[in-house]
Amino acid sequence: MCWSIDFFLTKRHVIVAVFQTLARRSQACHGSHFRVKSMGRIILVTGGARSGKSRYAEQLAADLGANIAYIATAKALDAEMEDRIAQHRRQRPAAWRTFEAPVSPSAIIAVEGGQYAGILLDCLTVMITNRMLAHVIDWDNPAIAQLHAVESDVMAEIEAIIDATAGSDATVMAVTNEVGYGIVPLSPLARFFRDCAGRVNQRMAAAASEVFLVVSGIPMRIKG
Repeated sequence: MCWSIDFFLTKRHVIVAVFQTLARRSQACHGSHFRVKSMGRIILVTGGARSGKSRYAEQLAADLGANIAYIATAKALDAEMEDRIAQHRRQRPAAWRTFEAPVSPSAIIAVEGGQYAGILLDCLTVMITNRMLAHVIDWDNPAIAQLHAVESDVMAEIEAIIDATAGSDATVMAVTNEVGYGIVPLSPLARFFRDCAGRVNQRMAAAASEVFLVVSGIPMRIKG
């Protein structure tokens, strides 16, 4: 059966009433207000050692307000690392809540992502190291299969970070290091670390909405 335009024009008050009824029923089932869940996003901040990348990421986080979570991946294994951790604590606002997640920052993002406007993850490179060293391997003579297993483990956590961020409401500022600019490292451990970190950075940059490269304290936008 074909309905003419005249039918709809003459019955428009009926049609409007039907749609109003459907809307009221939908509101009764789902609440009086509709809310479209926002997706979290990643801002990747990369650079060399002491380039100012952490400080710049902290500035980006501060721009989002005071409701910020800080995920620390470093472990105070010696005096030098204790001093670095202390420096980072002094330069970030005391109001930020700190979570320690040396190997699984994705778990914090998944649980806390809806509670904060921003989450600063500092840093991915240390997390890679922590996950690498959790594997019992002869790093002077590692088997290729072992190296593949370690990298799969690291990349699984990276995918978990990306998925957790997408399922949150937060902007996640992830800090990482560029470690591939120098000569080819001598040891298998150092070569694997360089290669794994490079692939992590590529994956995170692909997933990020914005990427910044920090050189000598100067941030340069390279994506977004």
